[in-house]
Amino acid sequence: MKQRIITGTLLVIILGLFIYFGEGNLEFLFSGLCVLLSLIGVIEFSRMINKGKEFALINYLSVPFTFVFTLLSVIFFTASWYYLFVFVYLVSLILIYALIFVFCNNFQIKDFSEQLLTIFYTSLGFIGFAYLRIISIHLIIYLFLVAMLTDVFAYFIGIKFGKHRLALKISPKKSVEGAVAGLVIGGTLSALYAYFLDVFDQSIIIVLLISFCLSVISQIGDLVASKFKRGYEIKDYSNIFPGHGGVLDRFDSSMFAALFLMVIMMVM
Repeated sequence: MKQRIITGTLLVIILGLFIYFGEGNLEFLFSGLCVLLSLIGVIEFSRMINKGKEFALINYLSVPFTFVFTLLSVIFFTASWYYLFVFVYLVSLILIYALIFVFCNNFQIKDFSEQLLTIFYTSLGFIGFAYLRIISIHLIIYLFLVAMLTDVFAYFIGIKFGKHRLALKISPKKSVEGAVAGLVIGGTLSALYAYFLDVFDQSIIIVLLISFCLSVISQIGDLVASKFKRGYEIKDYSNIFPGHGGVLDRFDSSMFAALFLMVIMMVM
């Protein structure tokens, strides 16, 4: 626990510095960090899905594809033609993997689907982080507050009062009581932050609804990551953060929430 607290504190400080200074002429600092985290994440995920397989470059094609997609997205997503780029890139990916599937006997249906999943799962959330930071520093802080407060209160309330398991076969320690506490307390506190700092310029009811939705989605993201790991029989994606695991272990919930919040900001 001591190592987890120390690592967590250092992560918050370092991430906070990148968020604070990553604007204007230094915008590349946070955007670059997002690209780096995505790259580490895709390597972690690729190692997991290829666990036990004989090494082959074709099984790691998702790594360069994810890196290029994330890098070009954080550079150009304010361009008018960005959505056309996304469409063309994704169609190209499907065609490339379809050709590999047809002409490479060792590339099976499972490999096809896993590679596409890897690209989407390890890029979109980090693209969302960069997008939200460009809009407002308070928006990205709000996002991380929702995920962090939801996780903290779900953990401590769950440990103290949890009696009903939320998803026993996926994450035995998570409880319904903890999930509800994380939703209510974490969602409410983060909503107050967003409301008083005019993050959305909406009524408190709308801000609360958005916060509660983000809290639920962040918990779903956590459970999805846990099920991936359980399915491939690993405890953590990597050991890059002592006591916390890998990049995907640390950002699993906020990645999902970032994607949802990015869509909200595009619609509003």
